[in-house]
Amino acid sequence: MENTNLEAHPGVVTPKDIRGAMWRHIITLQWSWNYERMQALGYLWSMLPILKKVYPEKEALIAAMKRHLSFYNTNPQIGSPPIFGATVALEEQKYGDAVDSLKIGLMGPFAGIGDTLQGVLVRPLVAVFAASLGLAGNWAGAAIMFLLGVVWSVLMIPLFYMGYRQGTGLVDEVTGGGLIDRVTNIATIFGVMVVGGFVPSIMSKLTSPLTFHKTVEIAGKATTQTLSLQTILNQILPAIFPILTVGLAYWLVKRWKISPVWILLILVVVAFGTSAIGLL
Repeated sequence: MENTNLEAHPGVVTPKDIRGAMWRHIITLQWSWNYERMQALGYLWSMLPILKKVYPEKEALIAAMKRHLSFYNTNPQIGSPPIFGATVALEEQKYGDAVDSLKIGLMGPFAGIGDTLQGVLVRPLVAVFAASLGLAGNWAGAAIMFLLGVVWSVLMIPLFYMGYRQGTGLVDEVTGGGLIDRVTNIATIFGVMVVGGFVPSIMSKLTSPLTFHKTVEIAGKATTQTLSLQTILNQILPAIFPILTVGLAYWLVKRWKISPVWILLILVVVAFGTSAIGLL
C-alpha cells in the first residue's frame, strides 16, 4: 500500500514545514545579527526545516547549510519575506545555485524598496503624528507606534507567500519596468511633503520672546506700547523660526555633508546660545 503520510517522507516538504520556516523567519531572523554576515545565521535557522526534508543525507545537508551562511542583509520586514519565500520554493526543487543567485541579486533592490517605504514614507508620517499626540499628553501616540510594529509583522506573512508563489519570477517583478526607481521617487517626494507639513506643529514652541517698547501720544497723553517680535513675524511668515531651523539642518546635510549626530549637536549649541541672549 502506498504511504500517504507526507510528514514521514524524508523528501517531501509539507505545508507544515513551510509554515514553520516562515514563522522562524518572521520571529528569529534578526536574533543572531552580527557584523560579519549580518542576517545569514538567522536565514539559515529559518531555512533549516526545509533543508532537512530536501537533503536527508548528512553531507548534502551540511553543504546546503554552508550555502545559506553566506553574507545576507536586507530590509527584514518588507524585503526579506518575499526573498525567503522564493528561496523556499527553489530549495524544494533542489535548485541550489538559483537560490544563491536569487538571494544575492534581490537583497539589495528589496532593501532599497523596504527601507524607502518604511524609513522615508510610512514611519516618519506615523511617527510625526504619534509624536504630536505624545507632546499633547495623549497616550494614543505610543499605542500608534506599537500598532505600526504589529502591522509590519503581520504584513510579512502575505509577502512570504507572494515570494513563494513567484519563485524565480520574483526577479522580473522587482527589476522589470523600473519599479525600484518609481517606488523610491514617489515615497521620497511624499515623505518630504508630509514631514514638512508637520514641522510648524511639532516645533510650534520655537518662538522669540523679544519685545519692543514704544512711547506714543494718544489723545494728548504719552502711552507706552509693547510690540512682540513674534507677533510681527507671524504677520509676515508664520512659523518662520521652525522653517529656518529645518532649512539650516538641510543646508548642513546637503552642502557640508555633516552627519545627523553632528547636526543635532550644532542645533543644541544654537538653542542654548539663542536662549542665553534672549532671542529664542
